[in-house]
Amino acid sequence: MKGCGENWQLSEEAASRPWDPPLSAEGILMGAALGVGLKQHLHRLEIPPVSRIISSPMIRCLQTAAAAAEVLGIGAVAVEPGLSEGMLEDWYRSWAVPGADSTWGGPPHARVGTELPSGTELHASAHVPAHTLLHSPDGAAEALCAKGVSHISIDATYTPVAAPAAYQWERFETEAALAERMESTLHAIAARYPAESVLALSHGGPCGHAHRQLLKEKAGAAPIAGYTALYVFVRADDGTTWEAPLVADTTHLQQQAELQQQAASAPKS
Repeated sequence: MKGCGENWQLSEEAASRPWDPPLSAEGILMGAALGVGLKQHLHRLEIPPVSRIISSPMIRCLQTAAAAAEVLGIGAVAVEPGLSEGMLEDWYRSWAVPGADSTWGGPPHARVGTELPSGTELHASAHVPAHTLLHSPDGAAEALCAKGVSHISIDATYTPVAAPAAYQWERFETEAALAERMESTLHAIAARYPAESVLALSHGGPCGHAHRQLLKEKAGAAPIAGYTALYVFVRADDGTTWEAPLVADTTHLQQQAELQQQAASAPKS
């Protein structure tokens, strides 16, 4: 994502898509590190290598997917709306209210639970169906190209497994609906590609919900997913139960930091 703690709403790019921040240069490196770490973990776990990548339709996930795809030797990424960010009131307030500052739940004067003054003018996109805010396959290809990604294509043959999201302001997605969406999306992807290892790129909150739903964990049991946190979910032969041999792992970022430190301290020729 953009720099941690950075007010994305102040950038020029935010004028057209304030809900869809791109990655920073560091974020792209983290996406590549994700690909490296995933290869190592799958080899260790004796799981077949990734053969397919499916991403949320938001640019930061698409960029992460593209960076990982290059490392994994995969030339195309599919776009799945069922993996998109949670469209909760917290999310809408981070970009749609006047004075939004990228903070989930809203800026100090307009936090969730704060009634907005009568006549408050929200961002126009808060009033349209949420699925219209997401990149279509063609839009994803254009967005990646605009970010300088030309070596990874968008899989035009992929058909989404989730229905278009119809949420909008005052008709927000709930935590329960988000959890159900993630569970059904991952079940559908696993059923469609039963013999493949699939890298599915989503967001922190949705990943935590996926872990709790698939493993039937109590709320709050799963660690918070940081940037590029890795989960490995393995579905049992019965098609209904899952195991998670890896949960919210970020050791690939530690490896990346060590390599950067070594490069910085190496003698200059």
